[in-house]
Amino acid sequence: MKKPTIGITMGDPSGIGPELIIKVLSKKGTFESCNPFVIGDPKVIRQASEVIGCDLRINAIRDISEATFSPSRLDVFCPEGVDVQKIRWGKLDPAMGKAAALCLEKASHMALEKELDGIVSAPLNKEAFHRAGYQYLDELEYMREITHSPETSIIGVMDSIWTIAVTSHIPFRDIADSIKKDRVLKHIHLMDRTLKRVGFVDPRIAVAALNVHGGEGGLIGREEIEEIEPAIEEAKKTNIKVRGPFPADTVFARAVGGEFNGVVCMYHDQANIARKLHTKRKGATIFMNLPVICGTTAHGTAFDIAGKGIADPGSMEDALKYTVILSS
Repeated sequence: MKKPTIGITMGDPSGIGPELIIKVLSKKGTFESCNPFVIGDPKVIRQASEVIGCDLRINAIRDISEATFSPSRLDVFCPEGVDVQKIRWGKLDPAMGKAAALCLEKASHMALEKELDGIVSAPLNKEAFHRAGYQYLDELEYMREITHSPETSIIGVMDSIWTIAVTSHIPFRDIADSIKKDRVLKHIHLMDRTLKRVGFVDPRIAVAALNVHGGEGGLIGREEIEEIEPAIEEAKKTNIKVRGPFPADTVFARAVGGEFNGVVCMYHDQANIARKLHTKRKGATIFMNLPVICGTTAHGTAFDIAGKGIADPGSMEDALKYTVILSS
């Protein structure tokens, strides 16, 4: 089977992204599952290698055709406009936000040109990104516009439990109006397909309620009755093992206990609070419905420890692992 080609963007050079890349790509076995290369500034990757004390050789390439995909020689493609003269570890810098954005832009175009099979993004600092002049909520919205992909979704991974949110980065007051049967149903189907692709033979899916106590039979809101329950019943007709809606304050305890493999949530923080409490060093975020799968870390740039060589690569490893599986 042909190994997928994965472009790994360097993220914000002032953060822990570059050293995470070095740690993951210098690990024995990484190159057995995929053909990875870095999209970033070779100078940054070389400095990160020195911070860690790794003797990995840097192979600066001008085209993907020049990549060797060798464990002892890390291929680094530098996009036009990326030229980091000096890294100030842990310092917010709009120039670094621009460099990270240009790497994501190049990766997105390479995906459109079918030059790669998946993208893994080292963490981007959103404030630096915004100060650089990019008026997008986050990197997914940015990549969505570049690739003309209107129906993207975010899946979260925390150990053996997967999450997806029906709504994402919207004002809280708009959430209830966005909970519609078709949207809930679409996310149930996407969760089921994804779990099967990563190896769950017969996945068990829970759907979280929107309202307190699951709406109390309509006393505290009718979204469960009018939108969420009908979506669940429709999904069951296609042999998806899905149940709910369950109150959000109990559904994750049941999932962690082994009752469910995935949880369909109604909004961003409903999924992410549980996710981030459950695991701190591992897990990943997966952007779905772009031209290729894009994985990223479940954490940010960690400016407080950048440049010290102590960042834990667990989440970056998971981002790469699941990107490879879903891209294969």
